[in-house]
Amino acid sequence: MEPSKKKVLIDLSNLKHPACGFGQIAINYSKLFATLPVDDLHFVYLLPKRDKKYYGDNVTRVLLKDRKLKRWFPSLTLPKVDIWHSVNQFNCFYRKSPNHILTIHDLNFLFEEEGKEKQKALQIMQKRIDRATIITTISNYVADEIKQYMDLNGKEIRVIYNGVERIDQQQDKRPQFAQKRPFFFTIGEIRAKKNFHLLVDVMKSFPEYDLYICGNDQFDHAEEIRAQIKEKGTTNVYLTGTIEQTEKIWLYRNCEAFLFPSRGEGFGLPVIEAMQFGKAVFISNYTCLPEISNGLAFIWDKLETQAMVESIRKNLPSFYKQKERIVQTKEHAYSFSYERHIKAYIDLYHELLQTKKQN
Repeated sequence: MEPSKKKVLIDLSNLKHPACGFGQIAINYSKLFATLPVDDLHFVYLLPKRDKKYYGDNVTRVLLKDRKLKRWFPSLTLPKVDIWHSVNQFNCFYRKSPNHILTIHDLNFLFEEEGKEKQKALQIMQKRIDRATIITTISNYVADEIKQYMDLNGKEIRVIYNGVERIDQQQDKRPQFAQKRPFFFTIGEIRAKKNFHLLVDVMKSFPEYDLYICGNDQFDHAEEIRAQIKEKGTTNVYLTGTIEQTEKIWLYRNCEAFLFPSRGEGFGLPVIEAMQFGKAVFISNYTCLPEISNGLAFIWDKLETQAMVESIRKNLPSFYKQKERIVQTKEHAYSFSYERHIKAYIDLYHELLQTKKQN
């Protein structure tokens, strides 16, 4: 590393969970920051202890071999840097640095937790905000929530929309569970906040379609949905568990519609992914989903079975006849490029370093 370069640490500890959303962000960050033609910055990647990949000459690897030691005695084990970027609110490692960027993806604990657990989560979040130089977040909705529930103490909060990988031209593979019938698709961890259970009743009105609900099903709510399917005798709804990237692409590419009734999103990545394929997308009127879909998804104003069914029946047949709308949907999805996202952070790094220099 050249002495004149400033060190920017990027916490990529989520690489140990590559299948989850934060893991996917970490994967893309690890690839893109390493290949940037920047002359004045050197990147330090905070990585899981088993990571053995070489990222290039402009990246220094720091492995989290002793989690407890690094968490409680950071000055002994973590490097001194000019900027420390915690890329999500769950990054717990930190060593005091001149500039600390904290990226907050959501405050879902506000409605997931109650009582003491909720207060504890608020206190943890406040502590992390207190030590940050600047807060970034992934939607205006989340920014507004932070302003409402947290004390920024005059600190700036800046919205930088997530980057979304272009997957619409990537190779696909038909999942073994896919039947030779038209189908709807949705994906996400099978948690209560996703509202996938509402789709079981909806699908009783669409016997000519199947519905594949894909994602991590190691939660109690998945068992509740399976019990609901069995109790109601629904034969066209399938919980598939986690799927491969190529299978996900096949499902996006071949589904008739993407259904997303979630009420717990900070950004709603699957919505933008589905739009890359020019698909009819149906979403709830909660959190950031109307914001990031930009009027190009069909919004369920009420998450009631009949209203949801009527919206699909009314809008699905005409959607694919609107060629201009399909083009607009794809172009909107493409606007969430990782190149734009990464550039916004590089600009922010330079801005913070320049401000510090002037001070």
